[in-house]
Amino acid sequence: MSARRGEGGPDACGILANLWQLIQSVMDDSEPELEALGLSAKAFFLLESVEEHPFPAELARGMHLPPPTVTYLVKQLEAKGFLERRAEAGDLRKFRLVQTPAGREALGRGGAALGAVFEGRLRRLSPREVASLDRIVSLLAGPHDGGE
Repeated sequence: MSARRGEGGPDACGILANLWQLIQSVMDDSEPELEALGLSAKAFFLLESVEEHPFPAELARGMHLPPPTVTYLVKQLEAKGFLERRAEAGDLRKFRLVQTPAGREALGRGGAALGAVFEGRLRRLSPREVASLDRIVSLLAGPHDGGE
């Protein structure tokens, strides 16, 4: 999909589609290395998100995933020894998810694999363009300010 909309400027939906295609291609090209670690792309990003969202319901909301999908992924990650559940102090009905040392190692290796694939894409840009892209993506990914 083209990000151009004639003379009216870039098409926002086209830009978003291009970003989605970029992310999907990086995931596809990283898949063999992630699978060798015992991770799918979703499982990798869920494992990474556990420190920020240690409770399953928070993970589901934060990752925009249905709770049954989070439950399934958590069980997979627990079975592989990448995550463990710990009782929450003060509320024994609730448990907190915690990365294990093996989980942190898998995250490091998986992150390196994803990073290497994306760095291959970034080589198409000049260092100045990479710096601009980083700044722009950081601005766009930051908190919504309530405006457009």
